[in-house]
Amino acid sequence: MLTKPLIGNFAEAYIRDMGRQFSHLLGTTGMLLTMLLWFSLLNPQKADHLVDSLAGSQHEYKIVLGAALLSTVFSFIAAIRGSKWWYVGMALSSATLAFFTYSLSAWS
Repeated sequence: MLTKPLIGNFAEAYIRDMGRQFSHLLGTTGMLLTMLLWFSLLNPQKADHLVDSLAGSQHEYKIVLGAALLSTVFSFIAAIRGSKWWYVGMALSSATLAFFTYSLSAWS
């Protein structure tokens, strides 16, 4: 008889077997995505052109919010499995997600 849900067991086993190096790689990738999102505010025309070429002008918010959410998830995995310093990265990623979500919802 299972005491935990199946998805919980899978996620726990997956994170437990993950190496610290891979966790740090995920965290670094998440921070690079966060930096890319913040750097896009420095040159919005170029960033807009890049996102439009990836997904079209009607779906650019999906790319931005997807990158912010992916950054938060990667930082969370790194914080659990890698180092506790990744919690700072997770806070920064979460703040980025909140900022861009608010900005895109106020803009629309």
